[in-house]
Amino acid sequence: MKAFVLLAFVLVLSAGVGASDQFSWLRGDSRSESKVLSYLHQQNEKTLLYKKNIQTLSESLQQNWQDNRPDQAEKPWKEIGGFEYAILNQNGERTLLSRQVGSDDSTELLNLDTRSAEHDYYQLGGWALDSTKTKLAIAEDITGTEQFRVSVVDLKTQQVTLLAQNVDSSLAWSKDSKSLYLIPLEEHTSRPYALTKYFLNESKPIQLMEEPDSAWLLSYYLSSDKQFAVVQANSENSSEQRLLNLDNGEISKPLLPRKTGVEYYVDVSDSMLFANSNHDRNDFAFYSAPLTQAPHINLWRAVFEPTDESRISNFYLFESGAVVVSQSGASQSLNFLDKDNRYRSSQLLADTGQVAWVSQVGDYQSNKLHIRSMSLTQPAKWDRLNTDTLQRERFSQDHYPQYQQSAYQTEQVMVNSGGVTIPVTLAYRKDKLTKTTPVFLYGYGAYGMAMKPYFMPQIISLLDEGVIYAIAHVRGGGFYGESWYQAGKGIKKENAILDFIAVARDLTAYNLGKRPIYAMGGSAGGTLVAAALNQAPDLFDGAVLKAPFVDVVNSMSDSALPLTAQQYGEWGNPNIADELKLMQQYDPYLNLSEQNYPPILIQVGLNDRRVPYWEGAKYYAKLSELTTGSGPYLLSTNFTQGHSTDRRKSLAQQAFEYAFLLSLTLKDIKAEQ
Repeated sequence: MKAFVLLAFVLVLSAGVGASDQFSWLRGDSRSESKVLSYLHQQNEKTLLYKKNIQTLSESLQQNWQDNRPDQAEKPWKEIGGFEYAILNQNGERTLLSRQVGSDDSTELLNLDTRSAEHDYYQLGGWALDSTKTKLAIAEDITGTEQFRVSVVDLKTQQVTLLAQNVDSSLAWSKDSKSLYLIPLEEHTSRPYALTKYFLNESKPIQLMEEPDSAWLLSYYLSSDKQFAVVQANSENSSEQRLLNLDNGEISKPLLPRKTGVEYYVDVSDSMLFANSNHDRNDFAFYSAPLTQAPHINLWRAVFEPTDESRISNFYLFESGAVVVSQSGASQSLNFLDKDNRYRSSQLLADTGQVAWVSQVGDYQSNKLHIRSMSLTQPAKWDRLNTDTLQRERFSQDHYPQYQQSAYQTEQVMVNSGGVTIPVTLAYRKDKLTKTTPVFLYGYGAYGMAMKPYFMPQIISLLDEGVIYAIAHVRGGGFYGESWYQAGKGIKKENAILDFIAVARDLTAYNLGKRPIYAMGGSAGGTLVAAALNQAPDLFDGAVLKAPFVDVVNSMSDSALPLTAQQYGEWGNPNIADELKLMQQYDPYLNLSEQNYPPILIQVGLNDRRVPYWEGAKYYAKLSELTTGSGPYLLSTNFTQGHSTDRRKSLAQQAFEYAFLLSLTLKDIKAEQ
């Protein structure tokens, strides 16, 4: 969809308390309760002892990644108004650079390493230059809470002025460069709820609009016509959009009134409105209308309607015409229209055996977009596509000097799950494949998100260690589009879990082998994996759960949570008896029982506002009390991060996760011998 607020992963919690149980004391909203912190530190000490035992293996992985760094291909720069921008490593430091299109001479706008040096956690959430290109607005998260602070850097004097705190990362300048439009977050819930104009001259901010419904989120994005931003309120399956005039700060009335199930996403260029909308049909179509007629829905003209087998997922506007992205099954296509909205042609986004996506899009005048493609065994490459001539050419490709692609094999296998065929993407090193090669199985299965088979040196190192790496494209994800998502969400969540179990069971005998299965899942993927562990613990030989959403019924029953109502469609509504019954059947925390669980590593971030630390902590405490297995069962709490790992520490953390699972495979091999 056109730049809408993504609900995937999100579960922001307030100070309200849901259903109480034996381990509710581990919930500490202030994140400062001494009893809770003491418990988390004690578990970290236990985890640290295990980490020391596998330190050699963990360091070996990191050294392998260090030794096999690629000759990094040139990445396309983002083109805006005749200038290009990129964040690159320059002289060993990450910097935001600017240059004129066609020039090799660049200017440093911001040194990210300098900005991050004083903080244990740092993420640059967004940046925006003003119209004079003398002031740079930056949104930074220094706590891992995804509560951003916005500062303005004077590029002439390098003076940095703090403008706002506890806001969303969206940034838009007024045309006169005297103010910024920002979205504050509610103090207790972190819900993006208002559009506010902040002035550089320290005048009191002016709130332009507020979204009062706690089930709706506010966001905005810049239109192709730089005069406007599109201000959006959205719930789980509905949206409402207005146009913000960046010249005078005026906001239009809703282009269409909000209506349950109706979504529309618009853009503006050359006094024309374009929209991807489902307002008058079961699925989306691409519309256009003169901007003056935008409020009159009967005057919107459908200019591209996909066939019954395909669905529009996004669109981009250029001087050459619109580019509409559609999906049919697992295949995506680019559909090109001319300036008069007449169909020109289509082309597949990815070659057979690859995964690809539109990764870098130039502005309206550029007529350029870049496509990134790869597979589990093919290093990433960039293609540049000229939307005017429709020529697509190789731009660059990563090269790994020591990597021989021919030594590896990737394929897609199909697994039967209750009469439904589930695709699985897997890879292995050919000379390492034996009848007992273990499988590391990754799953997510939520929010309609398709887990792409990315090429990663870290995964290649697993294949080198003698592992089959597999991704289960279960229902609830987006592998086959909207219908695949709907088949595994809400009251049908059990389908995703059964799919994952079916895939794991099938892969134990992959290629006539007898293979141990190790599961990995994060956030909503943690729900999937943990639920599968409850239903078939003997099927798995180990698991890693990262920031897992495992206390589903308790969280979804808490009316104080700002996004609870918005998430009912994804997880079920506990206020409806039949849905509550289904939720109780798959809830990972509620269904922990006295049985032989495999070894499990659980990782949480203390400052996580999406899936708070106490979900994983409660799950661990209950698991430790009930399991009849010998473990190890480990809880690792990072006290300086949130839902995402600080990029400076991400490789070390990933090495620990892989080393944990690899150490279990070594134990299994010794046991068999």
